[in-house]
Amino acid sequence: MSILGGYKELRERLKSVRLWSVMAITLGILVIVALWGVNQYRGKANYHNYLTNMWHRAFFDMVGYVQNIQSLLSKAEVSGDDRQRAILYTEVWRNAFAAQENLSQLPIENNVALEKTAKYLTQVGDLSFSLSKQLMSGKKETLLQQKQLKKLRAYADKLSNNLNELAIEISQGRLRWGEVRVVGTSKLKRISQNVTSSRMLAVEAGFKDYPTLIYDGPFSDHISRQTPKGLPEKLISKEQAKKIALDFLNLKRSDIVNYLGLSGDRIKVYTFEITPDRRIRDRTITIAISKKGGKVIWMIDNRASSSPKIGVAKAKENAKKFLIEKGFANMIDTFYLKQDNTALINYIPLQNGVKIYPDMVKVRVALDTGQIVGFDATAYYMSHTSRNIPKPAISERQARNFISKNFDVQSVSLAIIPLDSGKEVFTYEFLGKYDGKYFADYINAITGKEENILEIIKDPNGILSM
Repeated sequence: MSILGGYKELRERLKSVRLWSVMAITLGILVIVALWGVNQYRGKANYHNYLTNMWHRAFFDMVGYVQNIQSLLSKAEVSGDDRQRAILYTEVWRNAFAAQENLSQLPIENNVALEKTAKYLTQVGDLSFSLSKQLMSGKKETLLQQKQLKKLRAYADKLSNNLNELAIEISQGRLRWGEVRVVGTSKLKRISQNVTSSRMLAVEAGFKDYPTLIYDGPFSDHISRQTPKGLPEKLISKEQAKKIALDFLNLKRSDIVNYLGLSGDRIKVYTFEITPDRRIRDRTITIAISKKGGKVIWMIDNRASSSPKIGVAKAKENAKKFLIEKGFANMIDTFYLKQDNTALINYIPLQNGVKIYPDMVKVRVALDTGQIVGFDATAYYMSHTSRNIPKPAISERQARNFISKNFDVQSVSLAIIPLDSGKEVFTYEFLGKYDGKYFADYINAITGKEENILEIIKDPNGILSM
């Protein structure tokens, strides 16, 4: 090989090496870019999920707060007790503040519509705060303030309805947060146009001198100190609990009984998972028996219910028969809810004609066969005791003087109700209507004090209170 030939060969080899080097470097860069891109995509996806979850929580929290405002203002219109209204106004203020906070977190453009909706929440909160202070100082609401409150409640109705429409669309996946930025703004704008027509009272709100209302005590503290009143003292063994569970379910034997353990805070329970028929392995019944006293605290049958074949009246008949068989005599039904082809019905006992709301028992009935698929006596065994119910110190007519003149009373009865503090009070229960809505107003049968107001929600799925 000549010198020239060797040089050419060497040059070709160098070109080849350089080419491969360039290709390797290029490939390496591409891999690095691809990895960076994947990492960026994952990061953005995670961030997007984080934001979506945050918006989701903020939105549904806000819907709940606005519904509370609507209900609390309605109760305040019905209430005839200054102290009770002061508490209700304070709760309106708290809920309005929380609703504003959540509204500000939503991905809706900060346009005039949103500002007016936020302004409404500010105004309803400020007015409620001012009225709470006014009542605490002994001054009642003026006629003009009452009219303003009625307007504010009407706005809350509209705001709640529009938000519920959005909530349904979001829950069903028909609306995503990117779209809510437009649709939500449009709906909020319609609401705000109503808000602008209102002339609000001038109010002052200073959080520094916010009065501390006198409650009966922190709810959670009292509940945590409660001990079950309705359980016998004798302690039972796990084997005794198993027999009680099978007897309760009318099972002479069962193919499979799994002991899930001893659990519970205020009531210690032995929990079992029972398969009634080995051939139907996916049907199980979970049941909890109290260690103290050996009582069935709750039971859940996971049998899936098909399309309803019986109505709520028949379901109540079956539930009542079931309760009598289990030793719960003289019970009456109060509220119910239809859900997943079942009816969940609440029962309370009557003692000498007095409703005992703390001793509540819940029964779930399958609407396809009428079978009992759920039972919960937790509240009953926490509260049930032998009560010495006094005679009312005030008459029904005197008690009526303590409720609002706007309230159209449709029925009256005596009732013992629980307070948030965990204490019980003896009351007159006035059931009636105001402005097309149903309420239960409870007047202390000894002192005449208004103890509580519940809004009764009636719809095709049931009767509930809030």
